[in-house]
Amino acid sequence: MDTLQLKRNNERIKKKRKAEGIDRRKKTLIKKAYELGEFDGIDVALIICKHGRYTTYRSTERKTWPPSMAEIQTAYPIPKNMIPEDMKKRVSRHGGGFKLPEEKKSSANNDAGA
Repeated sequence: MDTLQLKRNNERIKKKRKAEGIDRRKKTLIKKAYELGEFDGIDVALIICKHGRYTTYRSTERKTWPPSMAEIQTAYPIPKNMIPEDMKKRVSRHGGGFKLPEEKKSSANNDAGA
């Protein structure tokens, strides 16, 4: 094989491994949502959108579940609406083991340059 074929083959393998990792995370997330609903009695609604394809999970068969965003916003007590920036703040406050994917890349680049 010449170098161009090797490079293409390596890129294909990397894409496949990344897709497998994402699928594994998705399965774990669905399993955790199931466990929250089944064992802790919490109503759970999960929506995952990957490349325009949706995967959903509901812990209950009620027709009114999940509630609309308007219903959530008017609920009492006031709901906690979290976005990725909120998670980044939490992670940075607690420091330690858990790093978000973009932090892993930047810290690896910083280590390589040192």
